[in-house]
Order: sequence, then structure tokens, then C-alpha cells
Amino acid sequence: MKTTDTKKTGTKTATAALAEINLQIEALKQQRIGLSEPLKARHTELTGELLALEIEVKELDPTWKPASLRPKVDDKIAEVLTTNGQPMTVESIVEAVGSVFSPWKIKNVLKKKSTGPKAIFTLVDGNYSLKAA
Repeated sequence: MKTTDTKKTGTKTATAALAEINLQIEALKQQRIGLSEPLKARHTELTGELLALEIEVKELDPTWKPASLRPKVDDKIAEVLTTNGQPMTVESIVEAVGSVFSPWKIKNVLKKKSTGPKAIFTLVDGNYSLKAA
């Protein structure tokens, strides 16, 4: 019977320890949220400055459009191919660009952008390179 008592006490101790750990995790999350407040304020400030600058530029040049802040897969692949200076396999391109885009997206863009009138990549013997202008 003593074994049962030890198990119950052990369970209660483990449950109490788990509850204490969960409280600590919640306290750390709240602290983290508090630390983000100055960053949020700075982001709001920069966004306002950027918007004011955009309005000013559009007044001077109504045809101007700001560049997208989202990276494009084909631009990133072209950058990697230019940096490498020689044709690359799909695997090496995925390895170089994979931290930004999924392997599926990279392979899909390579396939689509290496054929047709809008092709920007050339596929020769399993290696991709930038198409000559």
C-alpha cells in the first residue's frame, strides 16, 4: 500500500511542478510582449514617415509606384545564378534559395521561366543559367 501513496505524492508533486513551469512560461510570454512595445512604436513611426515620403514622391511623379517589399522567386534565383557565375542544378539552387522559398515554388518557377517567350532561365544538361539578353 505504501507504493500507492508514493505514486500519488509523486503525481501531485509533478502536477505542481508542471503548473509552476506553466506559470513561468506565461510570465516570460508577458515579458516578451512588453519588450516588443518599443519596436511596435518605432514600426508605427517609420510607417508614417514612409507613407509621407510616398505621398511626396507621388506628387512629384504621379506615374511612380513603390517597389514591392516581398521578394520574387525569379529575382532571387537570378541573383544566386549571377553570384555563382556558372550554371547550377535544381538541387543547388534550392539549397541556395531554400531559406526564403519552398523547394516546390523554386522548382515551379524554374520550370515556368525556362520556356516560352518570357523565359529568363536556360536549361542545358540539367543545369540552369540566366538567359542571354
